Amino acid sequence: MEEKKPKKKLKYALRGMLCLLLVYVGYIVLTIPDVKKLPPLKNGDLVFQTTMDVQSWAVIFASGSPFTHMGMIKLTKRGPVVVEAVGPVKETPLQDWMVREFAMRASIKRMKGLSEGDAQAALAAAKREYGKPYDIYFLPDDKAYYCSELVHDSFDRAGVPLGNVEKVGALGQSMAMDKIIESRWQNYPPCRKSGMTLEKCRKIIMEQPLVTPASIARDDRMETIWSNYPFD
Repeated sequence: MEEKKPKKKLKYALRGMLCLLLVYVGYIVLTIPDVKKLPPLKNGDLVFQTTMDVQSWAVIFASGSPFTHMGMIKLTKRGPVVVEAVGPVKETPLQDWMVREFAMRASIKRMKGLSEGDAQAALAAAKREYGKPYDIYFLPDDKAYYCSELVHDSFDRAGVPLGNVEKVGALGQSMAMDKIIESRWQNYPPCRKSGMTLEKCRKIIMEQPLVTPASIARDDRMETIWSNYPFD
C-alpha cells in the first residue's frame, strides 16, 4: 500500500499541471489581441511585446521587465502599422505584429502631451532608417538598429528625449547574457584587436551604453492605453 502513495501523488500532480496548462491556454485564446477592438490610436504610440529566444531572456533579466521588443505606431490608409527595427527597419501591420509571438501579449503606451507634430517628426526620423539591418551588438551608432534604439533615437531627433541610456554593466546580469557574450564577442567590433580575450572584451561590453524597452516603458510620461498582459 505504501508504494502506491508516491504514484498517486505523481498522478495528482500531473493532473494539476494539466489543469493549469488548460487554464493558461484558455486565457491566451480568450485574450488574443484584435486591432479592431483597440481604443483609438495615435501616431507615435508605442507598442511592446515579449519575444522568445536567448537574447530575449537576457533582456528580461537585464531590465527586470517582460518587454523585450518594441516599435512605434504609424497610422496609414491601410490601417495602423508598427515601425520597428527587426532586421531590417521596416513597417509591419499592427495586427500581424501583436499575434506573431507565441504568447500574443502586447502593451500599447502613449506619451502624455506628445503633439502630432512631434510624433510625425519622430516617425519621419525613423523612416530615414528604413532598410537598415538589425544591430545584434547593440552599438550606439546609426549603421544598424536594435528595437529600442530606433525608437529612442527617432524621438531624440524630433527633440523629444525618451527613456534612459544605461551602461550594460549597470543592468541585471544572467546566464543568458553570458551565453550571448561568449557566442558573439570575437565578432564584436570594439573587440577585434590583437591580444583580445573574452574577459577583456567583457569589460568593454559592460561599459557600452544601452537603452532597453523597459526604460522607455517606465518613462514617467508614459501611460498604458491598452494591454492584454495580466499585469503591466
